[in-house]
Amino acid sequence: MDDIGARLDRVESIEQIRGLVARYALALDSRDVPALVALFDEQVNVGDGHAGREALAEWFDPILRPYRITVHFVANHIIELTSSTEDEDGSGADTATGLVYCRPEHQVGEKWVVMPLIYHDRYVRRDGGPWRFVSRKPKVFYAADVADNPMQVDDRFDFPGNPLLHHASLPEAWPSWQRFWDSQSDDNSPVNRSTPNNSNGDPKVMS
Repeated sequence: MDDIGARLDRVESIEQIRGLVARYALALDSRDVPALVALFDEQVNVGDGHAGREALAEWFDPILRPYRITVHFVANHIIELTSSTEDEDGSGADTATGLVYCRPEHQVGEKWVVMPLIYHDRYVRRDGGPWRFVSRKPKVFYAADVADNPMQVDDRFDFPGNPLLHHASLPEAWPSWQRFWDSQSDDNSPVNRSTPNNSNGDPKVMS
């Protein structure tokens, strides 16, 4: 591929990955599970020895059932195209990673839970086909009812019955954030006032 071709492919890849993330949000909120799993690689690892889109659809169903209404707002999206391989027969795979800000809202019983987070994504494109998800790993800023101040919620996390996420880990999980506040000796710094008890151990999940 010549330089112009490579640059064009890069631009098209970035736009396609952005569209992938937007379609994920739409499929989640419309409960279109077939469309949702079609956004993932055919070889997607679901865990517990299960793989593939059929297994992923079975995994998503009970995850989505507790919430009658959800709204996923997608914002900042940083994409890095990481590698490209090609075998002698012309087949191969391209890979990329992404960081996606998202502001999900969930109907949880009588609560309307807001849970800003960042998805840590991995993408793949096989044999020149469309880009698809390999995995999505969310890290949460907070979870709280829309009427509550997150800073007044225990550990900044109140999401009853969430089967996947159980604590907030951002911004404390960022080394740069820690270094910034560690350089301040003031006992009233935000680090001393707002750090949740749990900041690690986020699950690798698909939603």
